[in-house]
Amino acid sequence: MGGVIGHGDSPRSSSPASKLEKKMVEAMQQRAQKGTSVKSFNSVIMKFPKIDESLRNCRTIFQQFDEDSNGEIDQQELKHCFQKLGISTTDEEIKDLFQACDIYENMGMKFNEFIVFLCLVYLLNDPAVSEA
Repeated sequence: MGGVIGHGDSPRSSSPASKLEKKMVEAMQQRAQKGTSVKSFNSVIMKFPKIDESLRNCRTIFQQFDEDSNGEIDQQELKHCFQKLGISTTDEEIKDLFQACDIYENMGMKFNEFIVFLCLVYLLNDPAVSEA
C-alpha cells in the first residue's frame, strides 16, 4: 500500500529511478527494519491541536522563504532556504528535491507541496539513515 511513483512511472516499476528515490526507499527500508507501531485513531485525533499549531508555524516558514511573496517557492528560493539554514546541497540535489515536491509541475512549490518537501527532508535526514 502506497509507493513512490515518479513522473511517468508505472506502479509496476520496481527499481527507483533517481538518486532521491533511492535514498527515500533506503530510508523507508531502514525504518521498517526498526519496526513501527501503529497508533490508534483516537491518539491521532488528540494531537490535532498540536498538528494545527505546527502547520501554522510551517506556513510562517513558507512565507519567509517565498521571497517574492507570490505564494510559491521556486528553485532559487529553495536554494536560498538551504543556504540560510546552513545545509550544504548540490544544485542536482536541490533540483531532485524540487521536482519530487513540485506535484503540479508548475515550477513553483505551493504550501501543500512545501509540506511534502519537509516530510522528505525529515525522512532523508534521519540520523539512522545517514549513518548507513
